Amino acid sequence: SGGFGQGCVCKSAFSYAAGYAMIRRTAEADLPRLRRYEIPIKRVASNLCLEPALIGAIMSQESRVGLLLDNGWDRARQKYGLMQISRQQVQPSVTWDSEEHINQCANILVLSINEVRARHPTWSWDRQLR
Repeated sequence: SGGFGQGCVCKSAFSYAAGYAMIRRTAEADLPRLRRYEIPIKRVASNLCLEPALIGAIMSQESRVGLLLDNGWDRARQKYGLMQISRQQVQPSVTWDSEEHINQCANILVLSINEVRARHPTWSWDRQLR
């Protein structure tokens, strides 16, 4: 658990939205870029009690781990960084691919998950993540 090898994609978070097979193929294609961020992802995940694969899967789906970005921005210049947070949440002094930015985005993710869990305590973990 925690690496970027086989089976690393967080199936529960994404299988219903886009199809597990497609997600897996995309993530496998993104592995070389993900490896560059393996240490910061693992540190952030450990600090927030998240599975590193969830952070990696979000980076893969949102920005193809930076491949689709122009100096950190999406084409519409509305989202920023590897995990693509909205323009309103961007801290201007934080570099789009830094550990600090990964941490910022992961904290936003945790807050969002906790909001869903509070509103829907009887839902399964898989359903809360969706």
